[in-house]
Amino acid sequence: MNRIEPHQARIADLGRPFRPQREWAEGRGLLLIVAHFLTGAGAATWFFAALRGFEAGLAAGFALVAVGGLCHLLFLGRPERFWRMMANVAGSWISRGLAGMVAFLAAAAAYLLRVQFDAGETAFSRTLFVVSLLGALWIVGYKGFVWASGKGIPLWNTPLIPVLYIAYALRAGTAVLVVLESAPGAGGLQMSLEAVKLWLAISTAVLVLVYVSVMRGSGVTALRSVELLLFGRVALPFYAGAVALGLVVPISVGGFAAFAAVPSGLIVAAAVFSLLGDLSIIYCIARAGLYRPLPV
Repeated sequence: MNRIEPHQARIADLGRPFRPQREWAEGRGLLLIVAHFLTGAGAATWFFAALRGFEAGLAAGFALVAVGGLCHLLFLGRPERFWRMMANVAGSWISRGLAGMVAFLAAAAAYLLRVQFDAGETAFSRTLFVVSLLGALWIVGYKGFVWASGKGIPLWNTPLIPVLYIAYALRAGTAVLVVLESAPGAGGLQMSLEAVKLWLAISTAVLVLVYVSVMRGSGVTALRSVELLLFGRVALPFYAGAVALGLVVPISVGGFAAFAAVPSGLIVAAAVFSLLGDLSIIYCIARAGLYRPLPV
């Protein structure tokens, strides 16, 4: 079978009543999906770890955001011109997100260096700490607004998308903490169980949000996107990745672990599945995006 080139696929799409969104879901667009997943997970990991004084979590959160930022740059056609993206902070969520990411990385890197060299707490270190927390929260929040600003794609253009993305980022952050705190000598069983309970609560909220997001599709184009999620080309990654691995397994294991003894290996496996589910839902939302029909 001959491979269809990306530009040929886009030309063929023009003849369809509902054109699939390809820029953020295929080819280099997969880098953007990974970038949004890593930066959200990393920022939430930093936030929770900072509140708990968990240094390994701080390092992991910073690393995830840094790698996610690199994926953002690789997604661009001209990565060396990334700084131009911050020229429209007043009118673009992409610009606002990049500005917040740069602020976070700078403050978090400086704060980690002070922690590493045990420089002690000063007014400067407290300022770095606060800026890093605010930057982390900004990263967690802005991505959903980037997707929701796509007015030509009804599935994305809904107030539920930012809420869903925030919930998934927070859940990914707690899953990373579960993995880190389950390591030998990391923080003990009690710290891990606290993370599991938080992870379980957020996972349950995410389950409700996914149901509401999928079932509330309004308009013909949005309903076609929902059909792709439930019955079409996106159904397999949606059910196997986002639902089974991402929600059913983690909620089941987390529910037992919160109230009964569960092997730590099983908890870690469930946390990894949870992260795979978080990545899957971003991919599914991107792949299911359909443009409104062109006017005739």
